[in-house]
Amino acid sequence: VKPKTATPRVVNGEEAIPHSCPLNKPSYWRMCLGKHHMNSSMDVPSAETCYKVDGIIRHEGFVYEQDRTDITNDIALVHLAKPVNMTRQISPICLPKPGAVKPAGSPCFITGWGDEKGKMASKLNQAALPIIDFQTCSKPAYWWDTLRPSMICAGYESPDELKSACQGDSGGPFACTAAETETVWELHGIVSFGPQGCIKDKKPSVFTRVSAFSDWINDNIKRFIYNSAKTT
Repeated sequence: VKPKTATPRVVNGEEAIPHSCPLNKPSYWRMCLGKHHMNSSMDVPSAETCYKVDGIIRHEGFVYEQDRTDITNDIALVHLAKPVNMTRQISPICLPKPGAVKPAGSPCFITGWGDEKGKMASKLNQAALPIIDFQTCSKPAYWWDTLRPSMICAGYESPDELKSACQGDSGGPFACTAAETETVWELHGIVSFGPQGCIKDKKPSVFTRVSAFSDWINDNIKRFIYNSAKTT
């Protein structure tokens, strides 16, 4: 389904709450694909399909504490209990090449049900956020030493655009088109953290840079498949 990419920004937004995924037990979770409305009964019949989760792999280097400034390795993998049936509404997104870094100014899209009033929106929202280069975003006036090379900064810097800097929820996708194409999309980031209230000057949204974890992703997928085969 071709996305709407002409929207320069979405009005308002919500702080991306850091690490709001405290449950590790797979049976507590299910993944619903093809969802647009939070109320499933409003979606197109058969567009949404939900799957049980039978595996969650958190990065072994991730540690979350409320007052901790080191928020590295903010990534996890989820394994579904059965294969996904691809449809017009449900299709995969590509992974970027290992180590890939999108240039500053690249317009990528964040999607989520976040709302500026702190409650879930009824429909899936999107916002185009330009990437800010690491050299700028790691300055003392920005995120300083909280930022790591394994992260991406994106958003607006001028006061009249600040409200669009944190659209979406923690864990949501940050998708960019692949180089020299407008039809292939890559998952370049995962929403990690943002400023309190989402209205701070020089405090753009921060994402886990997926291309920095290519080896970790591939190794853990192979390990999970191998261990599952041994078990069965």
